[in-house]
Amino acid sequence: MLNKSALSVAITAALSFSVFASDNIEHITVTANKFEQPLDDALSAITVINRTTIEQSNVRDVVSLLDSVAGVQVVRNGGFGQTVSLYLRGNDAKHTLVLMDGVRITDANSGSASLTNIPLNSIERIEVIRGAKAAMYGSDAIAGVINIVSREGNYNVLAATTGSHNYSNVEGVATLKHNALTISTNVGYEHTDGYDVIEKDPAKPIGKDHDTDGYYNANAGVNIKYGDVESGLFNLRSQYSEGEGEYDNAWGSDEYRFENYTHNLTWQRRTDKFSQKASYSLGKEQNKQQGSPNDNNAYVTKRSQFEYLSQFHFNDALLFSGNLTLLNEDVSASSATFSQTERDNQSLSLGAFFNDQNWLAEVVLRSDDYDFHGRANTYTLAVGKQLTEQLSVKVNHGTAFRAPSLTNAFTVDNPYYLPNPAIKPEEATNNEVILTYSESNWRVQTALYDNRVTDKIVNQYLPERRKYIPGNVDRANFEGIDLSVGVDAFDIEHSLEASYTKAEDAKTGTQFSRRAKRTLSYRAYKQWENLDVTLHVQYRGEREEAWAQARLPSYTVFNLAANYQLFDGLKLTARVENLTDKQYTNAIAGKAQDGSLLGYKPLGRQAYVGVNYQF
Repeated sequence: MLNKSALSVAITAALSFSVFASDNIEHITVTANKFEQPLDDALSAITVINRTTIEQSNVRDVVSLLDSVAGVQVVRNGGFGQTVSLYLRGNDAKHTLVLMDGVRITDANSGSASLTNIPLNSIERIEVIRGAKAAMYGSDAIAGVINIVSREGNYNVLAATTGSHNYSNVEGVATLKHNALTISTNVGYEHTDGYDVIEKDPAKPIGKDHDTDGYYNANAGVNIKYGDVESGLFNLRSQYSEGEGEYDNAWGSDEYRFENYTHNLTWQRRTDKFSQKASYSLGKEQNKQQGSPNDNNAYVTKRSQFEYLSQFHFNDALLFSGNLTLLNEDVSASSATFSQTERDNQSLSLGAFFNDQNWLAEVVLRSDDYDFHGRANTYTLAVGKQLTEQLSVKVNHGTAFRAPSLTNAFTVDNPYYLPNPAIKPEEATNNEVILTYSESNWRVQTALYDNRVTDKIVNQYLPERRKYIPGNVDRANFEGIDLSVGVDAFDIEHSLEASYTKAEDAKTGTQFSRRAKRTLSYRAYKQWENLDVTLHVQYRGEREEAWAQARLPSYTVFNLAANYQLFDGLKLTARVENLTDKQYTNAIAGKAQDGSLLGYKPLGRQAYVGVNYQF
């Protein structure tokens, strides 16, 4: 559990912040347990980002959106289209499961999810579910789940934005409704010339990396719903995106092309006592490096999944559920060579959920059987109690795992890595206590957690082979506190998300690289008749960069957004990113000849203006 010094620092940090705003919590529904329920009835710590919040903030990508959530730290290697690492509660990026309409979007080659290439215009809402959720979702959900839901399209939209570095974005949403049929489509195109993302050594001559690193993303999606009470509801959600990103690389390729899609067809039907849902999904993540005649590496993951979920409503308070999932992952279209190019997973979970408006409880058991890696059994036990009209407590205990990537186990003739066919899944145990206090115009929630990861997969360097080999050699401890506060005061909505995180190597007690112990995100929202303004302040504490033996200093960034309703349906939008043009370093890219460190450049001051028409 948390040691005394960590807990005291966390509480001190929590008490030093006073405000945070909440959106009508009782009306927010979530699908953390794969069925709809009010947010307050969920026994996990969950943050919901809806379309209204996205449009109020005028952020330009999903990475910026997630970086303001309690417990989330995002490290960019530059601007748009660059590599991004998301650390949820200090855990490795690979310990967070990312879904798009229920479809995994992780690269099975590397085990990482390319968040930077998810177009923001295609998103209706995002649920950030913190804590071990493998008993419900399977592999990768050690730290939590990011569940992205594609655009619903309740109205028609045309929008355009322009800004710094020749940035341009156009998007549209169209919706058609006829009796039991609803068809919604979304399209978007985004482009920027970018900037030079890595600091350069002045002692070296100008080379091919002394250039701007641009990006573009073209995307389209459709959401079709049809059905009635008797036959059930059919829902097809399909999203496609392609584009190109440039980056700095002293040798080989310095740009990549991507092509991604997710398709999910779902049927669901409910009676008074029994409900069921069946879905079939397809997904592809493709990243092809370009820019050098001898470097055209393609990383391709294709997935197909069938899922059946049934629920039996025993009475108003008790619900039983069963979930069968069949998953296939295939990397055969990649340019790399594997001794095994695909694997299957069959999983079965059973759950019981209780809610009598005073007590909450859930028990979920799951068994996953991955090809080559054996069986993984996980569970979740949770209970909640409404102590007073304002105060509630929730306690969670659960286990989780992450299956090795196919590269870890089966790579062949790789210039950098050796395979380890005997590698085992990573395992984790998570404990959490959530306290929530609500009044009429303010709300405070704290979540104290302790997450222990064993058999952690680490790449070890073999000098005699001049390659890395993965192995289950490490243990890690992740513990801390997340604080979310919300209040309406002086006609201003205030929100605050703060975290204290210890992410340590269990053997050495050292903090993992690039993860700050203290983070804070504050938002103030004010609306007049036709104008609304949002001020966002983001603080990140000191971080270590282990390989460079450097400590990265803390920093604070200010962002400002505004929307003006010119007339009914038409509004003007604006955002200034990094208002004070703060210079800081999120990560180290290399060293200069004189030994000084060269960092990845963050976004400096950026300005964007646009127009949005809804009809």
